[in-house]
Amino acid sequence: MPRFVVVAEKRSVAEVIYKVLRKYGLKEVTVTSVSGHLMDCDLVERYDRWRLSDLLELLRPENMRLVVSDKYAYSRVGRVLSNLREGLMVVATDNDHEGELIGYELVILYRNIRGHTAEFRRMRFNSLEEDEIIRAWQNLENDLNWGWVYKAQLRRSFDLITGAAFTRLLTLSARRRVNGSGVISWGPVQSPCLKIIVDRERVIRGFKPRKYWYVTCVLKYGDIIFKANSGNVWDKGVAERLIQDALSANVGEVLDYAEERVRMPRPLPARTDDSVRELVRITGRSSHSLMMVMERLYQSGYLSYPRTETNRYPEGFDFKRRLKAIASSGVLAGVEIREEPRPRNGRMSDGAHPPIYPTGTYAGGGVERAVWEYFARRFVANAFTDDALVIRQRAVVRVGGVELRAAGRYLESAGFYTVFPYFKPSEEPLPRLLVGAVVEVVEVRLVEDETRPPPRLSESDLLRIMESNELGTDATRPLYPSLLVERGFVVREKKSLKPTGLGEALIETLKQVDERLVTPETRRIVEGFMKSVERGELQLDVALSKALDIYRPLLKSCLARIDWIGDRLAMHVRQR
Repeated sequence: MPRFVVVAEKRSVAEVIYKVLRKYGLKEVTVTSVSGHLMDCDLVERYDRWRLSDLLELLRPENMRLVVSDKYAYSRVGRVLSNLREGLMVVATDNDHEGELIGYELVILYRNIRGHTAEFRRMRFNSLEEDEIIRAWQNLENDLNWGWVYKAQLRRSFDLITGAAFTRLLTLSARRRVNGSGVISWGPVQSPCLKIIVDRERVIRGFKPRKYWYVTCVLKYGDIIFKANSGNVWDKGVAERLIQDALSANVGEVLDYAEERVRMPRPLPARTDDSVRELVRITGRSSHSLMMVMERLYQSGYLSYPRTETNRYPEGFDFKRRLKAIASSGVLAGVEIREEPRPRNGRMSDGAHPPIYPTGTYAGGGVERAVWEYFARRFVANAFTDDALVIRQRAVVRVGGVELRAAGRYLESAGFYTVFPYFKPSEEPLPRLLVGAVVEVVEVRLVEDETRPPPRLSESDLLRIMESNELGTDATRPLYPSLLVERGFVVREKKSLKPTGLGEALIETLKQVDERLVTPETRRIVEGFMKSVERGELQLDVALSKALDIYRPLLKSCLARIDWIGDRLAMHVRQR
């Protein structure tokens, strides 16, 4: 009989754990896995039918129940645990809030079999490297992190109850006008995300362009040609007088020239949010698909755990060992790096995970290679290269009485850009001018232009705004752009996100009922409750009640205007 049954969150992780433990002589161990959550929250049966009359009562904590969502895994793992006569179950799920909640579900199953006081152990690791697995095995914990469990429970319960209530309200209001219309979903994170996109679209649509003019000159100093422009002029008559002045001269005089050395710091150690945003820009892929790639690389032993808010390396981190795995991939061919690591650390730490770093050499291709190489290059750029130095130049040249300004830049030292070239600035140097020097006028033109609205948000932009507004977590934020597209509220146009008619109608309708239904501030209050639960300052049931109390009057306001809401949404539902 086994002394331990280790339960991992995914099969590939279980296979690695089994191989490592067997290699080190631990033979009385059975390793199995689930496929994510065994259980989920659901509403009690009386709310299976969607009725407007039930919605206010639905918004109560006691209407939740925990149900088995993966019956196959529940039964299979249960059989394995039933064979564990005298030993212990070891929870080896991911080392984050969701992994802890899955661990809690496993403990429920385990204690249903072994008794409600049965002991278990928790195994925590942040990569699938051999020494990390052995370290985790040698430091098994006696309990779960209950703060993580309660926070994850609160998030899951609150999102389900409020999502169910408001989704049913919106859907049923539209169906009173349009038979057979589909589901119109609402979520406490989804809706503020949609509002961010809609607000930008409103700004673009309401923008009034304004014409302006400027003088541009092509100038030559020695053998180098460069451009200089006047400031924007809002009066066409003034602009025409300026161009006549400039056309009267064949040469210009340098009035001012200055250079500034600017240090471009190396990238910080990789955390989830900023890495995903950059990878969206680099690959053009959705953030959700990129997170799945990162997860596969972790499960296959090529990356450390990809969900982390940490951007500083722990004391004693073995940089050279990871560098060897990167060097063998060919990424560093022809690149000079320092012999000893000197990482540039940030200030953020989630207290549980290191930054993301390569743990093995990935030899494949495709998007997996692109993602792995990004982390490999970022790791080396951070720890084994120097900051870059950019020289910024500015000049003022007078041509026929018109003052023109020119700007340029060039890299004095490429530094980390030699290995991490993704966002390397373009070099557009000016000649090194002397005050009083004469420059040749090659061409003079008057340019007419107009002001432009801000661009639509890219997926990377949305993720940045979500993080600044504390919408979602590092693990969940990448889900929302694709979710909004799937639910018909947003479409992708090239690299931008554009709201559909239904998306705009939903946000504008809810804003007129009560703006708190779609603003990030409302969700931020609930996030505060979650943090208090995690720290043990607030009981889970009290926090859930407080959170639901915020949304109950909002639901009442919607119910009071149910016909008006249905009318507003019906037209766009027909066009869906």
